[in-house]
Amino acid sequence: MLPVLDTLIAILGSLLLGIVLRLYPERNPSQDIFNKFLTGIGATEIAHRGGAFNSPENTICAFEKAVQYGYKTIEIDIQYTSDKVPVVIHDESVDRTTNGSGLVSNMRHSELMNLKANYTFPDMVHCGIPTLDETIMFALENDLYLLFDVKGGKMCEEFIATITHIKETYPQFMDKFAVISFFPDILFKVRRYHPQVITGFTRRHDHIQNTMLQAGYTSPTLHSFLYFCDRLFDFLMFNVFVPLLKINMFEIRKDDISEVMLKVSPRAQFLSGLLIKPVEKAYF
Repeated sequence: MLPVLDTLIAILGSLLLGIVLRLYPERNPSQDIFNKFLTGIGATEIAHRGGAFNSPENTICAFEKAVQYGYKTIEIDIQYTSDKVPVVIHDESVDRTTNGSGLVSNMRHSELMNLKANYTFPDMVHCGIPTLDETIMFALENDLYLLFDVKGGKMCEEFIATITHIKETYPQFMDKFAVISFFPDILFKVRRYHPQVITGFTRRHDHIQNTMLQAGYTSPTLHSFLYFCDRLFDFLMFNVFVPLLKINMFEIRKDDISEVMLKVSPRAQFLSGLLIKPVEKAYF
C-alpha cells in the first residue's frame, strides 16, 4: 500500500503548495524570453528523447537524426553520476538502454563513458551516453532548442546548481532551453531560484494509473482510486499550478490534446512530443 500512500501524500502536498503559492506568489520569467523561445522553435512539435524511433534515445546519434529530419526542439532526460556529472539518460539505471548494468547515481562519469547505448540499433556502435555539456554544445552548434525533463527527489537540488552552471558557462543558451517535469516541486524551485527560466509540465494521460500498472499493481479497486487521483491531479495542474507557478507550457502527446484541455488552460502553450511507435510515426 506504500505507492497508494505516496500518491495521497503527493496530492495533499500539491494542494498545500497551491495554498502557499497563492499567499506568496513567485516571480514570473520575462514573457519576452518565452515569446523568443516560441519564435525560435517554430512548429510546436518536438523530438522526444531525441527521436527514439530513429536512433538510440538520448544520444548524439539521435540528435543528429533529429537535425536531419528538420526538428528544432529536442526533449532530453537528465540523471546524475556519483561524481555529480549531469548526463543525458532517461532511466535511473543503465540496464535498459546500454550494455552495462547498475544505477547511474552509483557510477562515476568515467565508467559511463565506456558504455554503449545502441541497445536497439546494434550497428550504431559509436553511440554512448552524452553529458549535458556535450548536448548543450551540440545544440549551440546546430541552433537547437532543448527541453530538460527533470525528475523529482534528491535530483532537484543538483539541477538548480546545474542551471547556475549553464548561466555562467553558456549565457547565450539561457533563452534556448526550458525545464519540464511531472513534479510541481521541481518547477516551484526552478521558478524560485531562476525566475527567468521557462518552465512547463510534462503531462501524460492517466500517468498515475499507468505508473502503478508498470510497477505490477493490477487491483481493479486500486485503479478505480487511481483514476480519481489522475483526474484530481489534472484539475490541480490546469487550474492551480499553471496560474500559481506561472507555467509557460505543456509537453504532451499528440493524442492527449483535446478541446477541453485548451479551454481550461488558455494561459499555457502546448508542445507536442514526437511519438516513437512505428504506427504512430506513419500516421502523424
